[in-house]
Amino acid sequence: MMNNESVAEDQTTTGSSPQTGGSRVEVVSDEDWKNRVKAEAAALDQQFRTQPAGGAGVATESHPSSESAQRAQATEPAPAEARHPEPSTAREMPAPTFADLVGLLSAQAMMFLGLVPNPSTQKAETQLPMARYFIDMISILEDKTAGQLTKEESNILDDTLHSLRMTYMQRSKQTA
Repeated sequence: MMNNESVAEDQTTTGSSPQTGGSRVEVVSDEDWKNRVKAEAAALDQQFRTQPAGGAGVATESHPSSESAQRAQATEPAPAEARHPEPSTAREMPAPTFADLVGLLSAQAMMFLGLVPNPSTQKAETQLPMARYFIDMISILEDKTAGQLTKEESNILDDTLHSLRMTYMQRSKQTA
């Protein structure tokens, strides 16, 4: 049975037919739930948009009409949109920066240099070809952004590349 459909026997049917086994099946659908869900979604969307960016969460005001709608929804299966809501983040993500990008790539290089444990195995593993790949990616970033970086961004990039290259040289001598 789907959503708010009900099956009822028709008591006025006196005849019995072989297809229905003596009863008539009537399907009743409640289309109003769709409108209620759309209205609640629009209200939540409006509330989210008017909330300050650093808001601590959604206010939980209690309205009699929304309480009855919530009780009705609790007894009915949710529509497909409500069953799989968009994942919400517990906190706002900071604005991405150039330093974050360099840090992301260097973390991968450090993992493959064996400086940081691999999150999937919890073990420090040295894979020099992969480390070299990520160091080369940071080097490409340096080449493509030459003359466009702030002094601080340029220092971060230079220091990161120097440190990774020196570590790579040490690790490659250890394995040779």
